[in-house]
Amino acid sequence: MTLALLLGFLAAAAASALATLALIPMLRRAQVVDIPVGRSLHAAPTPRGGGLAVVLAAVLVMGVAPLIAWHRVGLTDLSARFSTVMLGFVAILAFAIVGLVEDLFALSTQSRLCLQLGLGLFLGLAAAAQAGASPWVAVPVAVCTTGVVNATNFMDGANGLAAGHAVVCALWFVVVSVMHPVPGLGFVMITVAGAAAGFLPFNAPRARLFLGDTGSYALGGAWAFAATVCLASGAPLSAAVAPLLVLVTDAGFTLWMRVRTGQRWYEPHKLHVYQRLVTFGWPHWGVALLVAGTAALCSALAWTGLVLNRQSLAWGLISVVLIAYLYLPLAVGAGDPFRTLRPVR
Repeated sequence: MTLALLLGFLAAAAASALATLALIPMLRRAQVVDIPVGRSLHAAPTPRGGGLAVVLAAVLVMGVAPLIAWHRVGLTDLSARFSTVMLGFVAILAFAIVGLVEDLFALSTQSRLCLQLGLGLFLGLAAAAQAGASPWVAVPVAVCTTGVVNATNFMDGANGLAAGHAVVCALWFVVVSVMHPVPGLGFVMITVAGAAAGFLPFNAPRARLFLGDTGSYALGGAWAFAATVCLASGAPLSAAVAPLLVLVTDAGFTLWMRVRTGQRWYEPHKLHVYQRLVTFGWPHWGVALLVAGTAALCSALAWTGLVLNRQSLAWGLISVVLIAYLYLPLAVGAGDPFRTLRPVR
């Protein structure tokens, strides 16, 4: 199993790196470029849509592996072993397609939300069917999926942030799949980790290419899929969401503050914790390490809770970490997160 995971990681990383190299000139020629605006943290026009390389690498490895395994385990065992892999394959690819359409044609907010909710319902229904649970669980799964996808998208604004976080997050779900056996989840997540790792050198410290909505939607869909199947398998909530909490906390807190202070919450801004820090002078790689490190620390605390069977302890320590993260801009002089700020236009 360990060898299979290692090979999956290396194959996805190599495929992602090669696809990224091929994609950069293609996107430039097609003028799929992110032009700096008021809320941007980059100064030069940069190709976006690099998430396509990450997605293609991940789904290629996920799609080929069952075909290889068929010769070893037979069709019956293949169906039982790879049902989770196929669900992950479909979830990641479907969200990537929505993101690609957004990258190319700029969907309306209503259209994006409807598509995200629809895919979330599908994910919830599929997971409920696998677990033998009530189909009504698909409703909260759809809402949470939409939240996670958008949080991932909102946080993809600094070089290496989303991709670096993706490596940590995916590797954590590999650990969870071992501690609370979920057949197939570990392989899906190791391919995502490898694909993100293969893309990362092209996105940080200097970005030659951005993930774009294609990549951030696909990653958000991957996290929603992983958390859903973990919970369906009986894993504790802390284990299922630990590395996602830094994204959800930053995005959710910022959204809540903007609504609370009467700002137009749907307009672009530079008020996320990581945006404040970059604006204050932190390098992009610094905030990327901060987010990845916070995700890793939350995951380690969740692991401690699993080992000690002390979920309340895990949640208490994770809460302290997340509060410290929110107050970091104030601590370093980058602004009070509770202070009312006007949105950047």
